[in-house]
Amino acid sequence: MEINLGQSRKGILTLFSIRFKQFKQFNQRLREYFGNNIPQLPKQTYTNFIVRKTEQQIILRRKGLEDYLKQILQNEQIVDSIIFKEFIQSPSFTISKLQLDYVGTFELGLRDFYFYEDAIFFLLAEMNPLSRATRKFHNMKFPWQEVIATSNLKPLGYLDCYIGPQMIWRKKYNSQPICMCVTMKNILVGLDNGIINHLQFKSKKHMLSSQDYHQHNGRIMGLHIQGDNIYSVSKDQRYKVMSIKKSQIYIDIHHKNELTCLKYDEDRDYSFIGDRGGIIYTYNQDTLIFSLDTNLQFIRDLIIKKSKDTIIAIGFQTGQAIVLNIVGKEIQKQEATQFKNKIKSRCIAWSHLRDEAYIGNQEGYVTVWDVKRKIPIYEIKLHNGPITKILWNEDEEILCTSSKDKTFKITCFNKNKRETLIQKFRLSNVNFKGNS
Repeated sequence: MEINLGQSRKGILTLFSIRFKQFKQFNQRLREYFGNNIPQLPKQTYTNFIVRKTEQQIILRRKGLEDYLKQILQNEQIVDSIIFKEFIQSPSFTISKLQLDYVGTFELGLRDFYFYEDAIFFLLAEMNPLSRATRKFHNMKFPWQEVIATSNLKPLGYLDCYIGPQMIWRKKYNSQPICMCVTMKNILVGLDNGIINHLQFKSKKHMLSSQDYHQHNGRIMGLHIQGDNIYSVSKDQRYKVMSIKKSQIYIDIHHKNELTCLKYDEDRDYSFIGDRGGIIYTYNQDTLIFSLDTNLQFIRDLIIKKSKDTIIAIGFQTGQAIVLNIVGKEIQKQEATQFKNKIKSRCIAWSHLRDEAYIGNQEGYVTVWDVKRKIPIYEIKLHNGPITKILWNEDEEILCTSSKDKTFKITCFNKNKRETLIQKFRLSNVNFKGNS
């Protein structure tokens, strides 16, 4: 994975949380290793309990440290050094304090990602159909072969575990990985061939076991693990629940269309399932609570907000989205409203505080919607290929996105940047209307 740190901008750090002494220690270590060919720290202003720093001095100190770090980030030798990596991974310098636009580039396209404590899990897959077919053919076992040496197999994807910039371990897959679920030291990976790989780990660095379950006969499209149960949906039109302890499937429900996504509500013990025909099913174990035809073509993703008893589902073919309000075991259909996004929407996230929906699509755009007014506020092109997952961090005001274009991005959407994007979007719409 490469880290593109060349696009850092104002506000690199929340610098109040890092003492100047730590920068001096970091700078001294760099000088011992790299000599004097490193940036100069800003001059230290000495104060005591009587004479305090003025606001202007604090602003100048912050600006000086920002300039210092920008110069550091331009030196690949320093960025690749263990000194720099230890500094950015220190408790006082965490990713939550970084305010730069981060780009990670991988060898394969990204299907999914998940933050777990101080680690990030990335699910990578071969996206090129020709390369995928070539690898599948290479991995085939012919009648005259007794076995195929594992070392000769060409993987179709990986699950990588990163802590900071370092990859800790990698799990290879000979079928394309599609989706994953991570909970309390358990990882589920759903594969294109219908197999679910269940990984258990003692810590991020120590894997305990790996078990495969051939739960479906088609691509796994949604997964969840709750206690001893694995919930899954697939293109084979089946919703299944399996007991890990008993190693048996105790719920198996067939549907008329391919099932395309699954989200689990732990408080209600509800499974919300979308299908290719535009229907949302809600199950409590094997009991159907309700089903609703949304008139969307191919529900690609949905999101649940328990605090508002609301579901937003997005349709892949038309780009439409629908907002549904849950009341008890019923849906207030009369309050269901639709708004249109760019076509071929793939994934969705929601800001509770801003009441905004972030929708990633096939062309690499993220469109931001005002959920109450059902109108687009702004849009931004973040990737050069389909966006496969989108995650909003409310506390840090950052949007995390992955794509088939082999990149993972962390983009800051603070108030200033948000207002700038809104103004640009409004102006572009006015110009477009004026020219039409």
